[in-house]
Amino acid sequence: MPTGVFPVVGRAPRDPGSLCPDMAKRRSELESFVLGLVWQTGPTSAYGIRRQLQASPSTQWSASAGAIYPLLQRLERAGLLKGRALKHGKRRRREYEITPLGLSELRAWIGPPLGDTAVSVAYDPLRSRARFLGALPAGDRAAWTDAAGAALDEVGRRVREWSETIEGEDPFLKLVTRQGELELQARAAWLTELKSLIRK
Repeated sequence: MPTGVFPVVGRAPRDPGSLCPDMAKRRSELESFVLGLVWQTGPTSAYGIRRQLQASPSTQWSASAGAIYPLLQRLERAGLLKGRALKHGKRRRREYEITPLGLSELRAWIGPPLGDTAVSVAYDPLRSRARFLGALPAGDRAAWTDAAGAALDEVGRRVREWSETIEGEDPFLKLVTRQGELELQARAAWLTELKSLIRK
């Protein structure tokens, strides 16, 4: 069994010979996610990818130029993306589209089977900080939960805004957004329990 929280789940791909078994494992989650964005949006530039990541209410992925530009170059060198130079007046940009090899690797990343890092407890920086609330003076703990509640409300507002922008879009994207809404509801319920503990 692979090392991780959960075992690999699902069945083998229908055509195991079409893809090296470890191919998708060599890519970072961000690289694979960007492959998916290029597939989903069609030909796009690094700037277009960055705008999509910046517009998302999730902070899971880095949208920095220092992360995205080299990442796209790596994917192009690996033959997963095909780039072409475009010129608009004095401005130049490179536009990328996914290749058949890139689509195969994207499908391997999506699964099945699901790799051992695909399913786990979601990363939550708020929960990481809450673990050490005992380090704060007692009077600061309530202020922390109030600030956390306000931050969750703001993220909820951003998710609702995002949800309104994807009307008529891909139904899978809508369900992913719905999962984000449900996750925020669970985090708010958890924060309510935390506030009760602090008030004791």
